Amino acid sequence: MSFGTHERRVRDPSLRYGLRISALVGCVERYSPIGFHITFGYLEHVAGPFRRDEAALLRAMDLLSSSRALWRIELTTETNRRKAAKRRGQRNLSAPELELKFTPWYGDARNAAMFALGFLLRSAGENRNGQAQMIDAAVLRMASTCLDGGGRLSGADLEQVHRLRSRFQHLRVEAGWPHMRWLDWRRAHDSLWALHLITTVCTPPGR
Repeated sequence: MSFGTHERRVRDPSLRYGLRISALVGCVERYSPIGFHITFGYLEHVAGPFRRDEAALLRAMDLLSSSRALWRIELTTETNRRKAAKRRGQRNLSAPELELKFTPWYGDARNAAMFALGFLLRSAGENRNGQAQMIDAAVLRMASTCLDGGGRLSGADLEQVHRLRSRFQHLRVEAGWPHMRWLDWRRAHDSLWALHLITTVCTPPGR
């Protein structure tokens, strides 16, 4: 079923409540901008205890649906921009540039990124989340510094984020096709994801 079909089931008061929760699961399976488990946690963090509160469930659905709608607008805009650039003979964005354009949660990017970083740090501390375990220790330390500073990093720390990003972009290319080194590629990929969250939280506006 599509996202829209699941959304209608979430909003249908004639259905058993458990089925409506399952329909929300279906929505998150189809759109989870910060990962499946973190998206669920963020929805509950912002909307309230939707597993037992219908008003919170509807708020959670509104949040997810609104973010997805903004994402679809951005996706269409970017697709049209790239087609127009191609017609003019201009190059497409490189992979690093696309990463920098990516928004963790349309409509509430900074708060969602802060929540995601906190989730990853807690998971790493509890040694229970596969993604968190694959993130490089230096990146996790920078995430902790970012959150401890209330979402602010010094100029030196921001330069370190830049160096780490360059390091893991290189590693991801080096470990990729055609001679895949999966563990190195995964560590680079997950570390870059965390670095992008850090940048979303800590880069001053306009920088």
